[in-house]
Amino acid sequence: MKIRLSLAVVVVLAVAAGFLIQRGGLASGAFGEEAHAQTAAILEFGPRPPGSDALDRVRAHVRAELEDAGWVTVGQEFEQRTPIGPVRFENVRARFPTPGDDVWEKPVDGLLGAHIDSKYYEDRHFVGADDAASACAAIIVIARHLARRNPELAGRLELVFFDGEEAFDENITALDGLYGSRYYAAHLRGREDLPRFGIILDMIGHRDLRIALPADTHAPQKEAVFEAARQEGAEDHFGMAEGPIIDDHVPLNMVGIPTVNLIGDFTRFRWWHTPQDNLDLISPESLDTSIRVTLRLLEKFADHEGPMK
Repeated sequence: MKIRLSLAVVVVLAVAAGFLIQRGGLASGAFGEEAHAQTAAILEFGPRPPGSDALDRVRAHVRAELEDAGWVTVGQEFEQRTPIGPVRFENVRARFPTPGDDVWEKPVDGLLGAHIDSKYYEDRHFVGADDAASACAAIIVIARHLARRNPELAGRLELVFFDGEEAFDENITALDGLYGSRYYAAHLRGREDLPRFGIILDMIGHRDLRIALPADTHAPQKEAVFEAARQEGAEDHFGMAEGPIIDDHVPLNMVGIPTVNLIGDFTRFRWWHTPQDNLDLISPESLDTSIRVTLRLLEKFADHEGPMK
């Protein structure tokens, strides 16, 4: 309750101070403060590996926040064998209703997603603040902003919170990890009304923000990301990884949805997949930067004719 009250106070103060503007979002820092509060709210539930009660509660929190802003949500449940046995997974999907359209039948232009689970460990308390509670928090804030300020763009998007991105063993393989995005993508394979673009957020709230796009990012998407970063004065925070990265964008690209992965450079820090990945790492300023760049990208991609590849 205390966290929800703090979030409400942040939003009320932002509106009262006249922070909201039509296209740029909020005045400096307001996105970040709201996303930081949302990150803290998610972490209050503790570790959230797939199949856990904590993850069920996080999903309920995310759905409640989105529905409160006018989005319609649905769960996408499935069960799959894993290295620890059968596990129940559930993606969360959200769309913004537009007059005269069936919200789940109409085609959308783009996807915005993040993984909602934290990595499974038996021997450590791992809450995954930046990996990837911060990204889920950012999407909630983006969704609430678009519902208020750009419902037309909101109606052209689907939000997806993927379950089971993390592998149960150490690393993602062909059989372990990316469970939710693989399942989601498989149900889109062969469709003619595929979204024209996708954006995946992962580890975008670290106080030393260093976004490293996978080396195989489609050139038009890479150029759009760097241009959006320049427009926000954040070009120093965005660069390229030395090689490809395996993340939830991969299954989407494989079925024909050109998807860019805005992911923090986890190779530079020892905190990755350790208990040090906690709220102390998360910066409102970094979240604000990531959200602003993402909003610019959504507008660029949505305005682009044809697939972004």
